[in-house]
Amino acid sequence: MIVTRTLNDLPEPGRSSIVSIGNYDGLHRGHQAVLSTVVQRARRQRGTSTVITFDPHPLKVLHPERAPQMILPLTERIRLVEELGVERMLVLEFTLPFSRTPAAAFVEEVLVKGLRCNEVYLGRNFRFGRDREGGVELLQQMGADHGFRAISAKEVRYKEFIISSTLVRSTLADGQVALARRILGRPFTLMGKVVRGEGRGHSLDFPTANLELENEIVPCEGVYITRAVLPGRTYGAATNIGRRPTFGGHQIVTETHLLDCRENLYGTPLRLEFLRRLRDERAFEDPDALRLQIKRDVARVRDYFRRLRPRRRTLVRRRRAHG
Repeated sequence: MIVTRTLNDLPEPGRSSIVSIGNYDGLHRGHQAVLSTVVQRARRQRGTSTVITFDPHPLKVLHPERAPQMILPLTERIRLVEELGVERMLVLEFTLPFSRTPAAAFVEEVLVKGLRCNEVYLGRNFRFGRDREGGVELLQQMGADHGFRAISAKEVRYKEFIISSTLVRSTLADGQVALARRILGRPFTLMGKVVRGEGRGHSLDFPTANLELENEIVPCEGVYITRAVLPGRTYGAATNIGRRPTFGGHQIVTETHLLDCRENLYGTPLRLEFLRRLRDERAFEDPDALRLQIKRDVARVRDYFRRLRPRRRTLVRRRRAHG
């Protein structure tokens, strides 16, 4: 996938583009449905599937006090967009001068001249241009003059919920990582680098990897079943997000115990996939009581992954039978 920051960095458009515009924070199932349509339409028309997004989020520039915490770092959004098969991603820097661009000028310069847009897909509530004057209606009007179609993306639901980035943030704030997984279509993931902590995990016989996070948002404080993904290998893990109240801590930290891992991980990039919440974080009367609870938590994590293995073997057999 070609990723550029300006139109000038894009090669001359040899083919027309099928385009989607949005912030795409979280790349949830609703986003995936839109981008899958863009990819499929581009293949049918022998065009170029293209995503336009903005960095930073427009509210961080225009109304910082109302700006949401981003679910995913930009690097992860780019990776997931590429996984969906998109050929080109234009990441436009959002600044105050850029925010004053009239919506019609954006359409003419970026969509028409820059990308030779043939179709453009937009979320139902997404707005762009000066004073948020642009939307699906404007695109449809201008499309009639410039020869492109504008389509409003349909809502995607999970049970009674309309899937949105706001819903994802809400579930994470409540620690409902299993529900977040269903809304996202994959586990919520924290990314970071392993750094030195205070060594309390070693003293409790359960050494932990402490993460310096890239994410802005984390699930609420508590203990979780996670999968720790390192370059080339994966471990089941028990992860604590919290302030370590037993030791009088105040700063929120993310620390994870990787099952049966004896590696020195300092400086290693690590991804944590959140699968299920086990319990609230709480203060214990002494380190021995905490050690006993951690032992119980780790046993539950082991049991979770032990029960998961037969299911995986069944799925593999089914795939082979239908292969």
